[in-house]
Amino acid sequence: MLYELQHRFARWLAYRKTLASLRQAPDSTLADAGISREEIRECARQASLRH
Repeated sequence: MLYELQHRFARWLAYRKTLASLRQAPDSTLADAGISREEIRECARQASLRH
């Protein structure tokens, strides 16, 4: 059970860090990566699932 909590926390932390990074990125950088502002939350979620 402790492992599961640690794993969930690590995924949540990865989500929050990715979300913050993407929100701070300029529109031109996001466009270069093929990400719109509306897709930031979904991209962060997907990134956290790979963690």
